[in-house]
Amino acid sequence: MRSKKTEREKGIIALVALALVFASMGLFARYLATGFLLFQQVYLRMLAAFVIGFFFFKTELDLGKFKKISFRDWAIIILRATSYALFGIILFTQAIVITKYSNVSFIGALPMTAVLGFVLLREKFTAKKALLVLLAFLGVFLLAVKDYSHLFDWGRGEILTLISTIFFALSYIGRKWMSPLLNNKELTVINFFVAFLVVFIASLLKGDGLPVTGWTNGLLAAVVGAGIFNIANVYLTNYGFQKVEAVLASNILTLESFFAIILGFFFYGEVPILKDIFGGLVIIASVIAMNKA
Repeated sequence: MRSKKTEREKGIIALVALALVFASMGLFARYLATGFLLFQQVYLRMLAAFVIGFFFFKTELDLGKFKKISFRDWAIIILRATSYALFGIILFTQAIVITKYSNVSFIGALPMTAVLGFVLLREKFTAKKALLVLLAFLGVFLLAVKDYSHLFDWGRGEILTLISTIFFALSYIGRKWMSPLLNNKELTVINFFVAFLVVFIASLLKGDGLPVTGWTNGLLAAVVGAGIFNIANVYLTNYGFQKVEAVLASNILTLESFFAIILGFFFYGEVPILKDIFGGLVIIASVIAMNKA
């Protein structure tokens, strides 16, 4: 019994660290936007994460397992990588460049993981939880509306962030559908390889070309740093969502908002206005109450 509790505690610690890592990703996204196109910076980050992860986890990777991956597991891997990188990160990156750091984070705290847990994992659903989800969306409404005389005139960045949370949540809960064949480190490496391929192909089809010029030491360092943080992101996601139920995990990840406020203020001098703070607190309060429910 003690062993199970310890594993759950480790999962909770991993998710707290994940909240900090995820809050930090916007720093890399904003800096890399100065030198690369949107799709280019994302697939460069995925490629860096794959290469670094492969060598960092090399002694704990059993390459023979990859030949044994079932069609079902491959489908889930592709679904998770596509949701995470091609939709989640692309939309998030675009939003963080044009929107206040804290606003993106507050909306990212929406309990989408819990919602998809109800729908796809058949976790217990009650009227109280439904009301709390609606309360969280009310918080998003407060954040997204720029002019209350035009209630449906939302900021573009807030809308993109809202959509990205759905794809991130789908990628997160997809961990629970995987068979036990691959460990979390093997999943991390294969997810980044597939994510790189998906975004790279999409970029070429889009006509972006290859980023062969314009490199600086700062951009190279940012790509490597983003790769390291992406490894931590996916590994902690795989580990945390393996050990902790989706509703509690969603609650823990609201800490991202707290970390993002600090980062936004420290790096960009962004001070959230009262409306933003209130909307963010509504989102966080709803998720905390949902966990208690």
